[in-house]
Amino acid sequence: MKEDMNIQEAFKAVMAANGDIPPKQQQVLAASLELFAQQGFANTTTKQIAAKAGVAEGTVYRRYKTKDELLAAVLAPFVTQVLPKLITEFGEGVVGRPYLTRHEMIQSIAEDRLAFIQKNGPVLRILIREISVRKDLRSQFIAHAEPLLKNNLFPVLDRLKDCGELVDWPNSRIAQFMIGTMLTELVRSLLVPEEIAMASPTIIKFLEKGLAPE
Repeated sequence: MKEDMNIQEAFKAVMAANGDIPPKQQQVLAASLELFAQQGFANTTTKQIAAKAGVAEGTVYRRYKTKDELLAAVLAPFVTQVLPKLITEFGEGVVGRPYLTRHEMIQSIAEDRLAFIQKNGPVLRILIREISVRKDLRSQFIAHAEPLLKNNLFPVLDRLKDCGELVDWPNSRIAQFMIGTMLTELVRSLLVPEEIAMASPTIIKFLEKGLAPE
């Protein structure tokens, strides 16, 4: 997968690699994701989805009886395939570098993830909203994301703690503060007309001070 591939492109790639999903169904799912992200779930109709996918509206209804069923079909592979794939690639390409200082790690991860959030904000808002209200998606996400964090981020945190570069807190707590701080930019971007990437220096400084050894 290319480094600059966004979530929607990754979604299409995963669908294409899945031999169980017919081409027309792939088109419907990809069109649904794009329209949900562009104009919101409530404002998107099955007629618009069918037109975007290049299929008859009846084709959509034959497979998905309601929009909620369609949304569930879009989100399921996100949680089980797309996000784990993206997290793994992020871990190998960014997190796994041999950082020597807290600043190097925080700057590299923050700049990379804020750029990712900037590029994929609309899709991430849909995903976060649904994960927050749907226990099944939340459970699936945790089951897939937790091992990836433990295998990729936690060893880096342990190494920096051993070097006296990082506060000696549980890795899960440090990860929470890092990830949570960056995700709040999604909310801020809805309220303040500011490029998410512009927040990078402030967030880096905030995290670097907050995670300094006691």
